[in-house]
Amino acid sequence: MNLSVEHIDKTFGQSKVLKDVSLEVKKGEILSLTGESGCGKSTLLRIISGLEEPDSGSIILNNKDITNWKPEKRQFGFVFQNLSLFPHLRVKDNIFYAIKRKDQTNTRLTELLQMTGLKGLEQRYPHELSGGQQQRVALARALAINPKLLILDEPFSSLDELLKAKIREEIFDLLRSLQITTILVSHQASDAFLIADKLVVMRHGEIQQVGTPSEVYKQPISPYVSDFFGASVIINAKNISDNLVKTSFGSLKVINDRTGDFQIFMRPENILISTANDYNLSGRVIKKEFKGPHDVLKIGNESTHEFISLETERCPVEIGETIFLKVPEDQIQIFN
Repeated sequence: MNLSVEHIDKTFGQSKVLKDVSLEVKKGEILSLTGESGCGKSTLLRIISGLEEPDSGSIILNNKDITNWKPEKRQFGFVFQNLSLFPHLRVKDNIFYAIKRKDQTNTRLTELLQMTGLKGLEQRYPHELSGGQQQRVALARALAINPKLLILDEPFSSLDELLKAKIREEIFDLLRSLQITTILVSHQASDAFLIADKLVVMRHGEIQQVGTPSEVYKQPISPYVSDFFGASVIINAKNISDNLVKTSFGSLKVINDRTGDFQIFMRPENILISTANDYNLSGRVIKKEFKGPHDVLKIGNESTHEFISLETERCPVEIGETIFLKVPEDQIQIFN
């Protein structure tokens, strides 16, 4: 099963929600669509599933254009953000809602209940279930049709953090074991990192970056992508000679072919800290906060009003002292 989304555009009123969006999902792959709220993730999912029509562009499934197919013809399983369980139907009937009568066998029901951890709950109504159990019913219903593609739209948003972590791991382990081609929409980086083979980062209706979780985290292409996936340190810089750049915190070597002003990106965990004058970058500790197992240091150059924050294990430094920093060259990314 290969799915291609080709040059999709979608406008609601005066707002262009999707702008020339293209992506590919390969058989057995788990792809995560992620980005801030309102970036177009859910609209793209609805177009892929047939619940919305694009203004232009195509949806191609196994070399067939399915752009105008009805949702039921596509045979995609869909878990909605609000789950959309029928309150007047028991678990069994919710699961089998989209299944033809001839396929509603006890064997198939037992298989789905066992698979999703719902065995013994088939006669209950949704209001008699916990949030996690309702989540499993929605998943079982999506799996009941033997979907060519499983679509999960913010499936954990209604769960508290402790329950979310447990249910998320269970569901993702199940998807891995079944090798179901899946598209997951989430604005939580933790969801994407845990399960996705490939990340698609969206912003303002456009795709910003596509890559593995490791690639997107370690090599973001913009400040937006870097900040979305965790703490980042971005400082202004400019060339002063071959592969040597000047910053507010000192000079350092960077593999770089740019001229003029640009920005240097680093993940905080890759920055080495010392109280001895043995590193070439330095700044004054402006603020120190206790964060349980870590301290957070705000380090700055007051003359340029440029500051960075670093989370570090217990650091024997006080406010007002100078601290020295070092970053390996291969851990530095350049932004224009």
